[in-house]
Amino acid sequence: MKPPRSLVVLVAAGKLYSRPLRHRIGSHRIPSAAIRLGPVMSAEHRVALRSPRLSDASAWQTLRLRDQHLIEPFWVSSPKSWSQRHTEGAWVDEFLHMRKEARAGRALPLVIEVEGRFAGQFNVEHIDCGAQSAEVGVWIDSTLAGQGIALAAANLLAQYVFDILGLRRVTAPVCVDNRPATRLVRQVGMQREGTMASYLDVGGRRKDHDLWAITSTMWAAKSARDSNSTAS
Repeated sequence: MKPPRSLVVLVAAGKLYSRPLRHRIGSHRIPSAAIRLGPVMSAEHRVALRSPRLSDASAWQTLRLRDQHLIEPFWVSSPKSWSQRHTEGAWVDEFLHMRKEARAGRALPLVIEVEGRFAGQFNVEHIDCGAQSAEVGVWIDSTLAGQGIALAAANLLAQYVFDILGLRRVTAPVCVDNRPATRLVRQVGMQREGTMASYLDVGGRRKDHDLWAITSTMWAAKSARDSNSTAS
């Protein structure tokens, strides 16, 4: 039985390709070595973010092929079939490209790990050192959606990019039809700034996307509210 569409959590952030940029964001350098964030607990699961590995190929392929009907409508279109785009060789190509972008300071690719297993991806892309801004994209194993796991991963990432890397602004383009992704960005504390007409070609056609954004100031205020709520 296919999981219902309401379970998908996916924010499309376009392709990883971006213009060459300097290596620094503020006074902090994008890490060139493998990193690991967490774990934190969510719905009795240990959730962590880590750098991708070549050995993730099989798990990535399995999840992406199984959840095609949930992911493809919101994923950047391609002349290749979904199966052609999700061979183990395709993962190797993606891995090498992600590593190149990370070493150049243009991206921070991460894997969502739940109880030690591959469960999705959370990528920081289009890093602009001058503006101290970036764009994020996420997808998660549909069998784990609805348990707060994507939110836990998003909070880990936000804390890292704002408090450690020193970013000032992070955006996420979300297809107007993607309600679970809209719910996620709201929970993270992002604010909708407007609708971008025909913004991305996803699922085989151009679709409108809402632009969501959060700043370091907004994140600090949200973190303070969350801490006060927990303390009380």
